[in-house]
Amino acid sequence: AAAAGCRLKARMGWITTAAIAAHRRKKFRIARAPLVYEQIFTEIVHCYKYKGKIQLARPLGELLLTAFRLFWEKDSIDVVVPVPLHLKRLRKRGFNQVYLLIRNWQTIAGQIPFDMGDFQIERDVLVRTVPTAPQTGLGRRQRADNIKNAFMLADAAKIIGKKILLVDDVYTTGATVDECARLLLHHGAAYVDVLSLARAI
Repeated sequence: AAAAGCRLKARMGWITTAAIAAHRRKKFRIARAPLVYEQIFTEIVHCYKYKGKIQLARPLGELLLTAFRLFWEKDSIDVVVPVPLHLKRLRKRGFNQVYLLIRNWQTIAGQIPFDMGDFQIERDVLVRTVPTAPQTGLGRRQRADNIKNAFMLADAAKIIGKKILLVDDVYTTGATVDECARLLLHHGAAYVDVLSLARAI
């Protein structure tokens, strides 16, 4: 992180959005995040996503994995799915920042004395088919409209009857993960939970 010129001093706090999700009738069951999305963490995210400091993926990914271990019981998740980028944005950025956070989870889990059960990471189950405008600066209704029908499912066989953990970097209004959850449930997922690196409050 020091080499990246970024300071990992974001305010910690295990954030739950379960009550919020229920109140707003979200499609997913629960949402969790280990960090609060505030000024310092915003700088870290910008270093990671927009300045290509992908060396931050490992420590941030381990933090996410710790949250996964704390909030989910063994065998409560079958498939871990990152929120995808549209192909144009992926080519421009060069990486999907969410996938980089989780790609080494199984290796790390195998090195710690904690049985997390069996889960698969499926990078390409969800596909972003619409190059939506950035969600930053949009209101709640605008975010929902912007992201509506922006995704498709590439392989329903991988999620039918499965317990899904959907992972994103930042949870603001939940519009993006809710649209993904709606699609996954429509195609047969047993349920969808959400884990994000940070929660805006």
